[in-house]
Amino acid sequence: MRYRLGIDIGGTFTDFTVVDERGTIVLDKAPSSRQNPASSIAAGLDKVASRLGLTASAFLDRCEDVVTHGSTVAVNTLIQHNGARVGLLCTEGFRDFMGMRGGHKERRYDFRYPPPPELVPRYLSVPVRERVDRDGAVVTPLHEEDVLAGIERFRAEGVEAVAVCYLWSFRNPAHERRTGELLAEHLSGAYRSLSVDVLPQIRDYVRTSTTVVNAYLGPGVRRYVEEVREMFRTLGYEGDVRFMLSNGGAVAADMLVRRPVASINSGPASGPIAGTYFGDLVGNRDVLTIDMGGTSFDISLVQSGQPRLVRNVDVHRYRVGVPMIDINTLGAGGGSIGWIDPSGILRVGPQSAESRPGPACYGHGGERPTVTDADLVLGYLDPSYFLGGEMALDREAAETALRVHVAEPLGLTVEEAAVGMFRVVNQNMVDGIREVSIERGYDPRDSVMVVGGGAGAVHACPLAEELEMRHVLVPRVASTLCAFGQLVADIKHDYTRSVLSQVAHLDPTAIPALFQEMEVEAARDLAAESADPAAAATRRSVDMRYVGQIHEVDVEISAGDVALADLVEAFHLRHEALYTYAERYSPAEVINVHLSASIARPPIPLPERAAASPSEAEPK
Repeated sequence: MRYRLGIDIGGTFTDFTVVDERGTIVLDKAPSSRQNPASSIAAGLDKVASRLGLTASAFLDRCEDVVTHGSTVAVNTLIQHNGARVGLLCTEGFRDFMGMRGGHKERRYDFRYPPPPELVPRYLSVPVRERVDRDGAVVTPLHEEDVLAGIERFRAEGVEAVAVCYLWSFRNPAHERRTGELLAEHLSGAYRSLSVDVLPQIRDYVRTSTTVVNAYLGPGVRRYVEEVREMFRTLGYEGDVRFMLSNGGAVAADMLVRRPVASINSGPASGPIAGTYFGDLVGNRDVLTIDMGGTSFDISLVQSGQPRLVRNVDVHRYRVGVPMIDINTLGAGGGSIGWIDPSGILRVGPQSAESRPGPACYGHGGERPTVTDADLVLGYLDPSYFLGGEMALDREAAETALRVHVAEPLGLTVEEAAVGMFRVVNQNMVDGIREVSIERGYDPRDSVMVVGGGAGAVHACPLAEELEMRHVLVPRVASTLCAFGQLVADIKHDYTRSVLSQVAHLDPTAIPALFQEMEVEAARDLAAESADPAAAATRRSVDMRYVGQIHEVDVEISAGDVALADLVEAFHLRHEALYTYAERYSPAEVINVHLSASIARPPIPLPERAAASPSEAEPK
């Protein structure tokens, strides 16, 4: 018997989904360890294997040669500010890009709001004499002595990773490539992050910030990848380990190490992929995926079978330009803590008890009331059958936590306090769903709500009722939805090139030539992953706007040559669909072109089940 394995590391639990050749599914969980995530994987593998009557080594011997794995390692590095010591080599005169942040300010009217901690201090931002103009012509040759001086400074300061971002390098990468060669020769132990490899597109602050974030994450992600590989090798597994990216695709470990910034939101990204899969099964390609775990609540929309991608967004206050699935994350999970604010109002989250000490009912020393405690008191959870029967819940401890911290301060009974927490956290989640749907002009009522996460099914129906949604789907794999999504995620790579030209001034061959260039790069990367480039499906899109606008619209185009007039018409239609109007009299311009190359994973042969009769469907 052969198996496919998906692993997702969350803030509270590490989830495992196993599917065999017949479509039989095995689910399991192990407590997550922030200090040593690989140990959580090893512990969970032992549990999964024992359920199949195998040792971990024997189980892995029967796994296919790909194990997909998603984690929160990259984003946790940003949250905890424990990444690498980074140096930056930049064009002379532009060393303050990171400090100025493109003039961006999160709180417009709060003059005392401090900037985020520096990822690269100014004294480690080294200016280099070099210059390329907007057409790619060399104005000032690269002064290699400046690069070598910067390398000496980095060595003296103990720099672990170097980011390189020169002006207009995406037009002519020669200077950055040569700088990379000098770094490899004179500072070989440092991680190298070149903007032409990370984000070769216009907008220098976004490009610089993304390249610096990539460098900041690089050494830590590289160490983590090696720890995971070594853990699998210790168990005798010699196959490849693929890792999820924020775009919903999976890549080989070496590809991840090259661009760890692309995995910054990889943990929840496989949820919408699973939601799309189940939406297709029930014939609805418009899906609202919710995933309520122990720490957070993730929301994403899928329209016409495509998860919405975003670029140039702030991730924990740092601007990142790589494509990622649009996911709205709230601090509303089973471990979210209920508390009373100074005004005497009941709040829930965003603080979480996580897996340790966990909710009070876990019996691990937690004393604060959580959503799980409220659910238990209200009878939504079976205290004798939690975590697949592996864990018993202490109802008395849950009642005590609710009484001390919520009921008595508000003059309520324990049950009333539990109802209050249940309603508050539900309203928080409804508000989050409205933010990504109704407030953006999207009516979710005809979509199917696909429910994931260990706590999702308990809260899904009140959410759907409030949103007037008629279809709620709770898959059997709901508690490990993201781990299942990794089993059906495509191998996927994204590529970008900048154009920045009015359509009227554009050479008709320019855009097809850029797509061809990206297709060659995609074929090389897929071949490096032992995948067949000929089997790849490609998606092409163009960022366009009216002259004078500052934000673009993503316009999908078909394969093959596209007439410029047809491209402009597609842009007008897309703009009208998004904003209800089109300025056909205004000139349009192309900013970037994007190519996504993907190879579909083999389908999972899930067994069909007969629908239950109304009497069978009634609660027992």
